[in-house]
Parts: sequence; C-alpha cells; structure tokens
Amino acid sequence: MLKLSLAAFAALALTATAAAAQPGSTSQPIPLKMQRGTDVVVVRGVLRQNVDCCAYVFKAAAGQQLHWSESGAAARLVIAYPDGHADGPDFANPLPLPATGAYTLTVSPDLMANGAFGRFTLKLRIPPLR
Repeated sequence: MLKLSLAAFAALALTATAAAAQPGSTSQPIPLKMQRGTDVVVVRGVLRQNVDCCAYVFKAAAGQQLHWSESGAAARLVIAYPDGHADGPDFANPLPLPATGAYTLTVSPDLMANGAFGRFTLKLRIPPLR
C-alpha cells in the first residue's frame, strides 16, 4: 500500500511539474513577434480553471507604447517590465514602455467577474518610434 501511495505521489508531482513547464505558463511565456511590415499581433487563447495560462513575452524599445485590447472571457492583465516590477491588473492604454528589453504580459481569469473562463482574443500594437 505504501508503494502505491508513493507512486501516486510521484505521478502527481511529475504532472504538476510538467504542467508548470507548459508553453504559456508564467515560467515559460510564449514569445510574440510582429510580422515584418506590421506593428500588430493578435493572440487567441482559452482561460481554464486551475490551468497556468497565458503568459506572453515581447521585446520593445524605451519610449514605445503598447496599445492593447482584450475580448472574450473576463480577464486580468498584468505586465512585468524588463527590470522585474509589475503593473496591473489595471494599467494605461496606451501604456508607455519605459525601458528597452523583454516585457511579459500575463492574461488570467478575473475570478471576481462572471465569464472568467473561456476563449479570449488579445490584440497588441506597438508602433515604431518616430
């Protein structure tokens, strides 16, 4: 009986580790890159209960601005700056990007709202500096 319990525990631990390492988790954000000639990227995802999703990383230059919109499931957006500090769930739109480097944008269910689980569409636009 003890072997079965240890085996079950090991299987659960492996499952939890594998889930945490899934693309889109906070430990492995999905890289976003704009297609050549455009300053827009559209991402579609699904927010599910008890699933670590959806984190995205993009690069920007100091002085650029992030224009964003989210539709579908009721979501919370949090952005982490290259220096490590974070802003959200409410932040400006457009959002001034103060530093050059990688920004991480996390979309998660807004558990205080109805419709927190389901499909969402995220549109990001980062115009070039003039």
